[in-house]
Amino acid sequence: MVEKAFRISPDEVSEKEIWFAMGYKDSAPDERVREMALAVRDELVPKATLRYIYQVVEAEKLSPRQVRFAGKTFTPEGIICSYLKGMTHALLFIGTAGWEYDRAKEELKANGDIVADFIADSIGSVLAEMTVSRMEKEYDGPGPLSMPYSPGYCNWDIREQHLLFSLFPERPCGVILSESSLMTPEKSVSGFFALGETLQRQPYHCQICRNTRCYKRRNA
Repeated sequence: MVEKAFRISPDEVSEKEIWFAMGYKDSAPDERVREMALAVRDELVPKATLRYIYQVVEAEKLSPRQVRFAGKTFTPEGIICSYLKGMTHALLFIGTAGWEYDRAKEELKANGDIVADFIADSIGSVLAEMTVSRMEKEYDGPGPLSMPYSPGYCNWDIREQHLLFSLFPERPCGVILSESSLMTPEKSVSGFFALGETLQRQPYHCQICRNTRCYKRRNA
């Protein structure tokens, strides 16, 4: 099991990533919002300590809807399972923007500026995703790796977070999982990469997904 904590500079959080997390997709906000977003980024990002933990376990696809990781059966459903041909192992992970970012965001929220709070929330989402990107970049084991998949997306029941967390030490990276399957710090992610010598990494096909609330959704 590998665990790491790291910090980043504000410049490592690109404007494009922030705009996308805010819902602008391929466009950008006006100059006033842009200046505010960069000010929030420059204030909060230096306060954050990002963390991730991962382990590689044996895995197999049991059916078009089910997989097995380390002897436990998960049901990520058909969209995700359709990408797992050739999977022999899985890299299970948990990543977080950290308690430090949560506290900094709450301090900013206390000022009562709802726009700044929304921006801080969006930046936190970017930071959580960056833990996964950094982990994937630094992983030096066998591959290839699939795209990452997380409970709550592509019809994967978010309650299976509990099953995933059962394969990690208590409070991995300081993350707490509630009975309703929500993680604290709020800006945390969990999931898996599939691994296998014959596995073919495929892009997300968001046009076939029915989850209209996913902030990463692309229009078909």
